[in-house]
Amino acid sequence: MRRTGGPAVQLPGLFRRLLERIRGREQRLVRAAEHMPLLLLSYPRGRGDVAAEVEAAWARTFRSLGSAVREPYEKLFRALPPVVVVLLRPRNLCGCLGHHHPRGTESKITRRLAADLGSAIGEIDLAYESIREWQPQPLSSMAAGQLGARLNELHFQAALLAVLLHELEHLGRPEERERHVRSRSDRFYAAVMEELVSGETGGSYGMARPSPLP
Repeated sequence: MRRTGGPAVQLPGLFRRLLERIRGREQRLVRAAEHMPLLLLSYPRGRGDVAAEVEAAWARTFRSLGSAVREPYEKLFRALPPVVVVLLRPRNLCGCLGHHHPRGTESKITRRLAADLGSAIGEIDLAYESIREWQPQPLSSMAAGQLGARLNELHFQAALLAVLLHELEHLGRPEERERHVRSRSDRFYAAVMEELVSGETGGSYGMARPSPLP
């Protein structure tokens, strides 16, 4: 999922990637429901808070949504491998919010896991700081006024889930066109925010149409 504009490679991004390699990474296995793939989160050491946000989005937020919102992705889960590795990074050097990794381009951890289990393992990556900063337009002034900083927390949950499912759809349906996947992601984000804000305030989110995910 590409972000528009800006240089493809930035020196601060290279420096962060070098620090990540020096400090190492941690892993967390996330279970949600029997029909949903297991997620093996691989994240920079010391960023368990981010892993916890992804776990909450996958294991709780998604399952709390109405069936009409979940339905397009419930069908997708049958096309995915039983385990998907999710590489969490603050940012991607290219500026994208995430990628799906086609067969043969996976990281060492995924290749080792596939060899140990003797089965195919999927892999995607998510740039969590870039996802946190992505803001749809327009935001509802009513919801913002009532929720304050809590609106940003709800946005991060909805955005994490939208980008995660976007990349999983590319992984499970590689023939699907980007514009179709993006359109579903945009509608899904708006629907999730509507449900989350309504659950917090009893009111409407008030967003007629989200801006496209970069």
